[in-house]
Amino acid sequence: MPIEYRHPIEADIEAITDVVNRSSRELPLHRDQLVEEMRIWTFGEKDYDTEGYLLAIVDGEVVGYGGAKIDKFRQEFMKDAHIGVYVVPEHRGKGIEQHFMSHAIDFLRKGGVKFAKRWTMGTEGWRNDLSVEFGMKDIRHAYTMVYDKDERPPEVAIPDGIELHYVMLKEASDEDVADFVEAFNDTFADHFNFSPVPLERFIKYRDTEEEISVLTYARKDGKTIGVCMCEEPTIYNEQNGTKDGWANILGVSKEFRSKGLGRALLADGMKWIWDRGLHTIYLGMDAENSKALDLYTSLGFRVNTEGITYQLELE
Repeated sequence: MPIEYRHPIEADIEAITDVVNRSSRELPLHRDQLVEEMRIWTFGEKDYDTEGYLLAIVDGEVVGYGGAKIDKFRQEFMKDAHIGVYVVPEHRGKGIEQHFMSHAIDFLRKGGVKFAKRWTMGTEGWRNDLSVEFGMKDIRHAYTMVYDKDERPPEVAIPDGIELHYVMLKEASDEDVADFVEAFNDTFADHFNFSPVPLERFIKYRDTEEEISVLTYARKDGKTIGVCMCEEPTIYNEQNGTKDGWANILGVSKEFRSKGLGRALLADGMKWIWDRGLHTIYLGMDAENSKALDLYTSLGFRVNTEGITYQLELE
């Protein structure tokens, strides 16, 4: 059957959500996206340009969705953009993936983007092969770590002179969010592939997030010097019959590192997750961050999955 390609419109959002979910369910730790979530983070984003995306349609059914968005804020700092390609399993290998990649690369090149990137969960498979086929280089690996021990996470004392403050994300004021984002951007400034997160992006996340998350602030003399965000992924757990939790953000200001604060923050976050009855805990990390790896393994985490960031320099 012939394959038709066209740019998406907002009326396609249910079909787009269906394709993204069907294409991704084979991946570990996948959670099906909700239609309204997908709408908010696509058509609801000011930088989302439908010219950057295509739908693949076979016999009237949307079977693929792919392209790229130029995030103007990230472009200012990193000169890069990420490409996403989603094709339902029964229609892979028919050239749809390649058509999406070609279109996305052309769109990014015309938009002045210097680097096209792709993230893959896993180190082999069609997503990796597609990246290599288009000349993308394997530039960095990442781990998903898991704590799945039967015992309660270890207790770790907070360093002297530092206090922890907690705010549930949904209850956080704009001022709370601003404090967290400022500290987050400061503590992650030297991390691989990081660009500052604009305050309005995190406020939007607060206002639309469906999960249960807690923000933890480590403060010394009234100044936030470390942050942690932990989550109970209620939708994922309901979809999969699991009791998992995530430590999504952990950062400490450079001058306060190697003093036990990061370890204490993470252990405290793990306790929050554990006390909610969630005894499997995940976190993501840069595989080349040896200090972080030592910290996580010392608290009982082990490597669960590995992924790759691919990059293509655009002329």
